[in-house]
Amino acid sequence: MENIEISVIIPVYNSEKYIVKCLDSLKAQSMKEIEVIIINDGSTDRTKDLIEEYQNAHQLKIRLYSRENAGQAAARNFGVLQAEGRYIAFMDSDDYVERDYLQQLYQTAKDHQSEVVTCGYRSVKPDGTVLQTTSVSSFATVADYGRPGMFVVWAKLFLKDFLLRNHFQFPEGGKIYEDVPFSLETKFKGENVKAISYIGYNYVQHESSTMSSSKVTCKRFPFEKMDHAIRDTMPKSQEARDRFEFEVLHFFAGFLFFFCKKAKREDIWKLSAFAEKEIRTYFPQYAQNPYLGLNGEKELPIAHRMAIWIFAQTIRFHMLKIFAFAVTRF
Repeated sequence: MENIEISVIIPVYNSEKYIVKCLDSLKAQSMKEIEVIIINDGSTDRTKDLIEEYQNAHQLKIRLYSRENAGQAAARNFGVLQAEGRYIAFMDSDDYVERDYLQQLYQTAKDHQSEVVTCGYRSVKPDGTVLQTTSVSSFATVADYGRPGMFVVWAKLFLKDFLLRNHFQFPEGGKIYEDVPFSLETKFKGENVKAISYIGYNYVQHESSTMSSSKVTCKRFPFEKMDHAIRDTMPKSQEARDRFEFEVLHFFAGFLFFFCKKAKREDIWKLSAFAEKEIRTYFPQYAQNPYLGLNGEKELPIAHRMAIWIFAQTIRFHMLKIFAFAVTRF
């Protein structure tokens, strides 16, 4: 039987402009014990044809599944069940990775017996121009937990048995931010979660990206899954609880203040009410979090630290709804 160490799962939908570059970066990997599982989620362009042509022209092991459009979350859940590798990596079809990307993640996972390994990434334009570089371990080559706020599933490697044993799944049904509860659960339920200073994932930003073209509405937000993830992921040790609490504060602050631009007032109010309920219910001592404040979490830019502190203060004084609505008008 062929030795497959890593299964790379890629949902695709109308990705004809980008899928070949994505696959080229996987074909060039220094680590060869990989398979690529592509879930064609109802594409109506030439995406499927291009992938089949790639299968015939190259030795990269590609397993292609075509399904009716059910969304990225459903495609990823399906891909995990098909995976033959010991580890799983997720990619978006318009992104690409450096030649040693999988090898770096894999070696770290092996050396530290890690369930999850995270690396840094570059935000790039379609032509490759670097917009921003994000490190997840600024102060060490390998660190526990790493930078808060990595609420995406790419630029990570997961132990497949860890995912299956804990029944981790993405919330289906056309939701947005389906990465967030999955990221929270996997980061804080693992015993050996590592972040490395290596930067090897290229996140392509363009107008047709999923989040760029998605409008934040309550209908598409995974309320139930988020509540479940927060309630059932609470770590046992005080240090881990503090980190987990700060991660949740970080998400809601960024989400409400930066990613709900121009959302309707009723949506902002409902999302704010949910955020405040979650914080007050599960983190009643949030104001004492040691990572909160301008001198707290040094891995984050000062603007992020300020936003999280302001978020906590608006909850404290019952001003979150009004403040979130005001800042999202600009």
